[in-house]
Amino acid sequence: MRKIKALTALTAALALVFSTAVFAAPSPQAGVVTIVVLGDTSSSVASIKVPTEKQLTALGSFITENAASLGLIPSVKGTITIEAPANYKGGDIPVVLAAAGLTNGAGNVFAYILLPNGKTIIAPCTVRNGYVGFIAPAFGTVSIVVLNTPSEVRAGNATLH
Repeated sequence: MRKIKALTALTAALALVFSTAVFAAPSPQAGVVTIVVLGDTSSSVASIKVPTEKQLTALGSFITENAASLGLIPSVKGTITIEAPANYKGGDIPVVLAAAGLTNGAGNVFAYILLPNGKTIIAPCTVRNGYVGFIAPAFGTVSIVVLNTPSEVRAGNATLH
């Protein structure tokens, strides 16, 4: 029975990942985000791309396993790949993405970041005025995920917290 529940959760998460629309970049040009790299006085351009199927599968599996281990149900709000600008040398980068449908101050929102080396990092997010912000230790494929308890999902309050 436990394996069936895990398989059901994995299937649901993968369906959400593959059917979720990509975030709109809050930028004057489609497909790019202007950033300021720490220690540099000028801004740079990081490109936004649609994740590959391999990236989506790897990230979806990690999200599902992580949420199941915590007894929570994931709701993926969007997934994008952010490629670093040429002058990025590494280090923490503040990232802000547009995300509709989340309440200001929601505490159960996380960025799951699949790095180019295959490692996955989870960063807590801050939600304000339709935007989700987090600190990324590197660029990669990012999924914004709301983690809900089963009782929140049954009550219909899944993404309101």
